[in-house]
Amino acid sequence: MEGFLELSGLFAVAFLAATILPAQSEAALVGLQLAGYPIVPLVAAASIGNTLGAVVNWGLGRSVERFQEHRWFPVSASALDRASAWYGKWGRWTLLLSWLP
Repeated sequence: MEGFLELSGLFAVAFLAATILPAQSEAALVGLQLAGYPIVPLVAAASIGNTLGAVVNWGLGRSVERFQEHRWFPVSASALDRASAWYGKWGRWTLLLSWLP
């Protein structure tokens, strides 16, 4: 299969970019497109990787609170309470701003 390695790499970068790890899947997509690879398989691989990465984030978000009593947990109880109150007040519209630091 022609380009399997490149499509697999793009999938992996898109998957990582959609999780909590920093990655630049757009740069990989544009680079492969400029290298002459067809756009449809590129967009398909990037979309599937991005979607599966988002599913991983969803799973992490659903189960994150069970770890809040551990010393290594990165968010304080007060910060988690503030975020929960913010979401309770504004609902899903707060997710539009979730990428802000």
